[in-house]
Amino acid sequence: MYRVIRFVDDLIDRVLALILILVLLIGVYFIYDTAYVFYHASAARVAYYRPGSEEAAEAAETKPLTEDYVAWLTLDDTNIDYPVMQGENNSKYLNMDPYGEYSLAGSIFLDSRNAGDFSDSYSLLYGHHMSGGYMFGALDRFYDKNYFETHRSGSLSVGGVDYPLTVFAVLQTDASEDAVFNPQGSEKVLQTAKEASMYYREPEDGRVIALSTCKDPGSTTRTVVLCTLSEG
Repeated sequence: MYRVIRFVDDLIDRVLALILILVLLIGVYFIYDTAYVFYHASAARVAYYRPGSEEAAEAAETKPLTEDYVAWLTLDDTNIDYPVMQGENNSKYLNMDPYGEYSLAGSIFLDSRNAGDFSDSYSLLYGHHMSGGYMFGALDRFYDKNYFETHRSGSLSVGGVDYPLTVFAVLQTDASEDAVFNPQGSEKVLQTAKEASMYYREPEDGRVIALSTCKDPGSTTRTVVLCTLSEG
């Protein structure tokens, strides 16, 4: 009987040890997976490609961005400092990084219906909502009125030319809102912005650029920050 009890105790100890090891391995995996996703979402990962940087040419030769690269977007004093991609449809870069590799963080990308040179009167950009201000997660900051009032500037580099961006509105809207998510002209989106924005200032002259991201996981509500692109 003693031997049986001892055997059972040893078996229980081993099972518990295996469970503990399994839990530990799962924890390590989730930590690694989270770090991997955020690494792919970090602007630092692609900073070498930023137009005008000393490393841009060398980086492009070492590991080039795909031919879908159309611009470089920067919003001052945020983590938004990324290349802009444009696929043949709006699904391609949801889970593909600027190198053409699979990534849950995806890329910042231009609506496939827009002109790749941003010559349209209204252009629409998309990016995942990532915590820590990565990708377009930083757009949440514009819900704060003081932040909205004091953070207005950015730039869009297209074809080697830097165009100043000026933030003029932030709104929440549903992904089905045609005036915002059908880039056929700036008139409808400007009217919608004036009527439905949380914060709004009269825009400067120029083309309109919308930055859109999900408000919450699984929700059809979108955060949209509107900017004007001037000729500089």
